[in-house]
Amino acid sequence: MKLNNKFVDIRQTLNYSKYMRSLGWYTKKVEDVYIYLRKILLVKVMKIQRPKKLSQECIKLIESVAKKEKVLQIIIEPSELSDVPILIKHGYKQTHPFVPSKTIEIDVKKSEQELLKEMSQKTRYNIKIAIRNGVKVENSKNIKDFVSFWNKCSIERKNFPQTREINALYNSFRKNATILFAYQNSINKTTDEKAKIIAAVLLIYSKNISYYMYAASSKEGKKLFAPTLLVWEAIKISKKRGCQLFDFEGIYDERFPLPSWRGFTKFKLGFGGKIKEYPGAFTKWRIPI
Repeated sequence: MKLNNKFVDIRQTLNYSKYMRSLGWYTKKVEDVYIYLRKILLVKVMKIQRPKKLSQECIKLIESVAKKEKVLQIIIEPSELSDVPILIKHGYKQTHPFVPSKTIEIDVKKSEQELLKEMSQKTRYNIKIAIRNGVKVENSKNIKDFVSFWNKCSIERKNFPQTREINALYNSFRKNATILFAYQNSINKTTDEKAKIIAAVLLIYSKNISYYMYAASSKEGKKLFAPTLLVWEAIKISKKRGCQLFDFEGIYDERFPLPSWRGFTKFKLGFGGKIKEYPGAFTKWRIPI
């Protein structure tokens, strides 16, 4: 499935520019393309991620901004392979990407029956098992609980917590964000007892794409297949919201291998959809004068 003019990547939206500013970047706009700049130590870095289309004129304007801002490094991550020749012509070299270079997109305009049919048999079975296990999914706006749970699971996997990044993303999108929690049993609203979260997902939306941005599960949640049910609920919510695509926001890419991504890639592939490849990142170094 090829992105066309009606699809705008999340990184080329006003909400995402707010997110980047909250992380210390400042933004400029050239020909409808968001440019992100940041001073690191004594030098400035510029990055442009997933513009819809790169023209000769657009690249010239980008480089004029780089010259004015005295940028040392320009990083461009194009949306289409057709943009690569023009980048090479302007002296850009391939480097390791900063955003996922390969993902899965699910066409959520299809009926629920069609979507289920396109899943692997094991994935459909695991959804049923999760329901049978008493897993309940509920919508929430409690970003504090989400961050706490995500960080706890991350530390257990020996990864770094991301409190600042997750809070910044949620606060920048707000109305265009959804938090889903999975519990073994639903919350008992008649008591003060707080149900235990066993899995969680944070979705964010551009105009017509839903992004599976952050997800976490406890060992208990995995045993109960809570993550599988959560994804299915996330897909249904995206469909109800009027999105056309559900983007898994990254799977393992043999061109730029990250071994730790192999595990969740197998999980994501079970939901069907089509694989989308991006060209990766292209970098140009310049003398910042």
